Amino acid sequence: MPAFAEMPAITGADGATIKPIVSGGVLQIDYATPGTRGSDRNVFLALRSDEADGSAVIPFGQKFEGSTVFLPFRANTFYCFTLSENSGDTLDAFERKWKISRWSEQRHFRTDHPGEDFVRAGTHDCTIRIPLDRLGNPKIISLVIYSKDMTKNDGWGEMFGCIDAAILPGINDKYIPRFLEISTDEKNPTAALRARLGVGEKNERVRIYQLLVRLFGNTNETRKINGTLAENGVGKFADINDAALDAISAMGFTHIWLTGILQQATATDYSQIGRPADDPDLLKGLAGSPYAIKDYFDVCPDYAVDPAKRLDEFKALLARIHAHGLKALIDLVPNHVARSYDSAVMPEISFGARDDKTKFFDPQNNFFYLRASDPGGGPPLKLPTCRDGKRSARLAKCSVTNATACLIWKRILAA
Repeated sequence: MPAFAEMPAITGADGATIKPIVSGGVLQIDYATPGTRGSDRNVFLALRSDEADGSAVIPFGQKFEGSTVFLPFRANTFYCFTLSENSGDTLDAFERKWKISRWSEQRHFRTDHPGEDFVRAGTHDCTIRIPLDRLGNPKIISLVIYSKDMTKNDGWGEMFGCIDAAILPGINDKYIPRFLEISTDEKNPTAALRARLGVGEKNERVRIYQLLVRLFGNTNETRKINGTLAENGVGKFADINDAALDAISAMGFTHIWLTGILQQATATDYSQIGRPADDPDLLKGLAGSPYAIKDYFDVCPDYAVDPAKRLDEFKALLARIHAHGLKALIDLVPNHVARSYDSAVMPEISFGARDDKTKFFDPQNNFFYLRASDPGGGPPLKLPTCRDGKRSARLAKCSVTNATACLIWKRILAA
């Protein structure tokens, strides 16, 4: 048998330990959960052998597998062991196999039956032994193990002791992003935690983490309907710090998509930096839409600790992202222009500055212009929004085609 040092124990969630051993054509898993946990529990083991087909969704059911668990790989073998303080070497075990695009029915067996897979259970630990030929003698095995207290959550269970240390105890559906990859070569067995996205692999695929700056770092839980920026809070560029970028990189992502950061029309008053509040009647809510672009060459001051230095703070964020080996993406929003578009960075190309506002449409104009004779009574167009916490009752009424209406609502200025 190889020395244990060649396949060290893995520390999982809640202090659980998982030690894999490959010897004599058998995969052995020594699994111990914290002593503070109840001794009556179900232990679940999901495996994938080589490149066999399988499912990343574990079977689920009340009072048995519990709520849904999503795996970082496609498992083709799934075990459930019902353990208790007095289990000893005899306990109930269930096996499912992935066959023809579905999980098989549960195969029940007692672990003291000759020739069956073997489980020995203590008060807070167990040893699981599975013959490799039962798994098709794979060279590589992917593995996830966790426990559930099935007395919790009305029989849907509470997960604990997961092999992925980041999975805290809790109820409801769970996604496990990391798994144990085991080489079954008895001369040189290895075991290492892997991420689903294959961190460190050569020729990495592009993997994009979408991040809405407005929400990402906002710990304010007020959630007042039509609340102001001060009431509901907002995320900042500075919240995407080294710790956050370390975590995103560790999950295997290569790019961060910074969603909705261009300067938008908003009811928030930034007159001190030359960007006064927009008319609430032109906005979708007080914050406005991140796709109602007010300046294509600037970023939203909401996301800066010092709004006057918003571009500097954004550049510092880009430097942090690059320092962590990641790349940044931002939105290109070519056809969602705010009525109040006014570039402070490139004022010479502000949309509408040179428009002939006497014409509803002109190929040289950047916007359409309503006139008093137009359907709906002319300008200004009033969008449904809120003022002082109350929804405005003023709505535009235009009897035009849907295509024309879409253009008018997106790109229009009052005369």
